[in-house]
Amino acid sequence: MRPNPPLAVWAPWALHADALVAVLLGADEGAVAVGDPEVVTGVLVVGAEAPGVLTLVRRRARLGRETIVWGGTLAQSRTEALRKAGASAYVSALALPGELVEAVRLVRSGGEVEWPVAGSSVVPLTARELEVARAYLVTGAERTRAEVAAGLGLSERTVKVHVSRIRDKVGHEGTSTREGLRHVMVRCGLLA
Repeated sequence: MRPNPPLAVWAPWALHADALVAVLLGADEGAVAVGDPEVVTGVLVVGAEAPGVLTLVRRRARLGRETIVWGGTLAQSRTEALRKAGASAYVSALALPGELVEAVRLVRSGGEVEWPVAGSSVVPLTARELEVARAYLVTGAERTRAEVAAGLGLSERTVKVHVSRIRDKVGHEGTSTREGLRHVMVRCGLLA
């Protein structure tokens, strides 16, 4: 059996790094938070929102260093970019703590972690999010957000929050407009 390489965690926010270290220590994985990801020679768990994460992953891959990306609810295109850059795994922020631990154990032992399947949504939408999406993007596509909200019996702010969460779940790439968001949701199989 291969000895476990050292394990470090780096995220732009100390609270994220500390929470991940606590999860990994609770599973006897011996992780430490670091202030500079460039000095880590063992396995690195890095926050998905870290500035320059793709560049960091590429650099580490060229050096033969394993990198697990954690956080966010990334679109398939973004997870694919991370995979192509050389990341060893991607674990969504909505995953259970045990899923991160399992990914770390697989990577540390030389195993392969399963990546999200193309065309699948990283995070499923709730029934309410689907209802808002249909009203905002299909049946009320020509109506204002305020009109859609009134039709659903919600405040405009609530509809705005639902749409923001939907964008977070399907990815922000190409979803800045209503039509773009509708197109991405159709492509993901979430809307007809």
